[in-house]
Amino acid sequence: MKINLIIFISEFNRGGAGNSLFRLCKYLPKNLYNINVICLNKCAYKNELKENFITVYEIFSKKTSLAMFEVKKITKKIISKKYKKNIFISNIYYSNILSIIFLRNLKMKIILIERTPFEELSIYFGIINLIKKKIIKFLIGFTYKYADVCISNSKYISNQYNKVYNLNFKTIYPPSFIKINNFKKKTFPKKKLYLGTVCRLSEEKGLKDFLNIIPKIKIDLKFFIIGDGPDKQYLKEITSKLGIQKKIIFLGFLDSQQVYKQLKKVDLFINCSYFEGFPNSVVEALSAGVPVIASQSYGGINEIIKNKNFGYIYKNQEDLIKNITNYSLGLKKFNFTKKIISKHLKDFSIERNIKKYSNVFKKI
Repeated sequence: MKINLIIFISEFNRGGAGNSLFRLCKYLPKNLYNINVICLNKCAYKNELKENFITVYEIFSKKTSLAMFEVKKITKKIISKKYKKNIFISNIYYSNILSIIFLRNLKMKIILIERTPFEELSIYFGIINLIKKKIIKFLIGFTYKYADVCISNSKYISNQYNKVYNLNFKTIYPPSFIKINNFKKKTFPKKKLYLGTVCRLSEEKGLKDFLNIIPKIKIDLKFFIIGDGPDKQYLKEITSKLGIQKKIIFLGFLDSQQVYKQLKKVDLFINCSYFEGFPNSVVEALSAGVPVIASQSYGGINEIIKNKNFGYIYKNQEDLIKNITNYSLGLKKFNFTKKIISKHLKDFSIERNIKKYSNVFKKI
């Protein structure tokens, strides 16, 4: 008998969380699992999911809280005694909280997947955001204990939630590493430095701060920005105001193959997020042989780059400028080889982490 999975995510968009969840759905063996996806509004991966024999339910609602009655209705319809077991999997804190409140009494197991560093709930943009996050922190403590299993995407996040809420989180890395791509060791010094990043263009990614320091970096450089989002036009206006338009190239959203092709041109990958659960793009950069300079965004960043081994975590803007400059001049080196990086990235491989998820589903 198959295990029936009901996977719920409020926004199934293309990006880090979306890619991780899509790969989980795609690579779980279909002879063992019947997979259903429930999401709010349009699912960016709908066609690919259907091609992999996954049923997709779209609920058109602006608010997750208002959609939960429909989520419950669909879930009750999907639950069936013909399966070995029924498992509901929720993703990200606000969906997790509501899933426990609305669905706890249904005859199924509930797994909560958390991708949010606890510190993110203490960083806010405006008074409304502050109040919202204080309420969320309270409700996490009240609801997560009712889940059958809680999973996070990094050891750091697991340790934080376990410590603050006395929970028992398991850690399963996102299935983000596929293979080594176009690995070529970088040689320095360079007359011109090519920087790159892959991220959603939104406030928490810190791109505004990074653009503002580019005039202070006294080397010839170009910065490729791969991604899209609500701040795109705002960021373009900043580049114009600073007079750095010729140094900044907005490439928009690219598929995985195009991302790897672009990373081949990059000397140094920049991740300047205020907070980040598990930056899949950093794994992609390393798999292409590109070292990383990153902010201390909590989450899994330390586990991916292992400070000073595969990249560097900067302390402040002055430290960031200094390290980019030193790297360009050949004064800072990350001497990892294809063999070393292949061994390290196996921790984040699709095969290893799909197997870990499957073990949880079987044992629950």
